Amino acid sequence: MNVVSAVFLVVFAVIGICAFVRELTFFLFRNRKNNTVMFVAPVSGKCENAEYILRSAAAKVKWISRGRNDCVICLDCGMDDETKRICQKICRDYGFAKLLTKQEFLEMIK
Repeated sequence: MNVVSAVFLVVFAVIGICAFVRELTFFLFRNRKNNTVMFVAPVSGKCENAEYILRSAAAKVKWISRGRNDCVICLDCGMDDETKRICQKICRDYGFAKLLTKQEFLEMIK
């Protein structure tokens, strides 16, 4: 029983240290301005790892977001239908992800 409680103690201590280091890093390297982060992932043709690209981009944006209005943009650069369905599903799963064409993206950044 002591071994099990010691393992739990070590696991929770490591999680606590990681959370502390993350908060300290954000405090030290904080940006005074309230800029938003926009992660653009261009996808073209048949992309076998489109799901991986978008999910990892979403994880990165969630990690650095801190409650701001950040987003992930999947830029359609001529992707096939299967890849487009995958990207649409990922964008539905994450509320801050969008699937945009080149024209829509240009209009958005103007």
